[in-house]
Amino acid sequence: MKDLAEPSGSKKGHQSISAWLLDERFLQVLAQIIFAAVVLVISYLLYQNMARALAKQGMVLGFNFLRLTTGFDVGFALINQTRASSNWTTIEVGIINTILVSVISIILSTVLGVVVGIMRVSSNLLANRIAWLYIEIFRNIPLLLVIVFTYTVYVFNLPDVKQPIVLPGPTYLSNRGLNIPSLLPTISTGSYQIIVLVCLVAAIFGAWLIAKRFRLDNFIGTLIGLGMLLILGIVAWLVLPTAPFTVDHPVRTGLNYTGGLALPPELMGIVIGLVLGSSPFTADTVRAGLQSVSKGQIEAAHALGLSGYQTMRLVIFPQAMRVIVPPMTSNYLSLTKNSSLASAIAFPELVAVSKTITSQTGRAVEIMAIMMGIYATLSLLTSFFMNWYNNRVRIVER
Repeated sequence: MKDLAEPSGSKKGHQSISAWLLDERFLQVLAQIIFAAVVLVISYLLYQNMARALAKQGMVLGFNFLRLTTGFDVGFALINQTRASSNWTTIEVGIINTILVSVISIILSTVLGVVVGIMRVSSNLLANRIAWLYIEIFRNIPLLLVIVFTYTVYVFNLPDVKQPIVLPGPTYLSNRGLNIPSLLPTISTGSYQIIVLVCLVAAIFGAWLIAKRFRLDNFIGTLIGLGMLLILGIVAWLVLPTAPFTVDHPVRTGLNYTGGLALPPELMGIVIGLVLGSSPFTADTVRAGLQSVSKGQIEAAHALGLSGYQTMRLVIFPQAMRVIVPPMTSNYLSLTKNSSLASAIAFPELVAVSKTITSQTGRAVEIMAIMMGIYATLSLLTSFFMNWYNNRVRIVER
């Protein structure tokens, strides 16, 4: 009978296995491992299938083509790029243009969205209805249509280069784009940049001390820091024996401009289109955040004698930010990815440049992998920053 009895060690082993199988955390980890393994196997099979198909056509996957000459000029580039540059340099131009469009559009759409969102909850009937009309119209129109429409209106309603709109600077606005003065570096530029960096650290530390000493809020402290940085920067500019930058003014020569920085109409069109098409979602998010603050908080602020502006800045907005910031992350991610629609109006951002390189090299798979990696990196960086900011503004319950 003892020989037929199950050993005690075996019973303990079965009990431990049963305990693991009943542990919810273990099952979650196991499911994730199995899912990751399945994804890796499927990805490997797809890669092998793609490699065999390319091998039949005499092609091998690789990124050596990035060192080859690109063979075309990019219309708008903030770095040196010619047709003799490499394909990777041309892709860098597309990346910089994508980041430029995304950053400008995010800033402007946030400003416009906040203004429209405040108008949407305003007691002023006219402002409220104007904000409602803007949101309902542009939220229900495809973004690509908004971009093409704004670009067309922008280009065909501006004067030609012979009779431009002259703005202070001087700055010239025409259907050729916006020509603005630019800064050219001198021998003192490197020294000035180091001084500005030191001034930035000093301004941050000084603003923190002042805000702590007089118990100022973050907004006032930020304004003080910016003011200190501006004053220190001007003093450093005047102290240096040579100006760190010289101003290069645009000058009209025939049917074009020389000097300065030329912003093409395609850049203006994509920025205006993205801002007009994305701001309604920002405005709706701001409206929801403002309406999430209870009326008792507003009545208490009025009872303390706070003005409407003070109530909005000190009471309503700080509490509304915990509702506004999380969905704003999604809005910013969508706007960054929607910058690829600039290829519809021939602005040389990442997708437009990559299409041209693909047509010349035939490396569609590699180009798609590069674009996916770049957009994923930009999205992850945006999410990281917004999550960091959300942790700073959220209300911590005790």
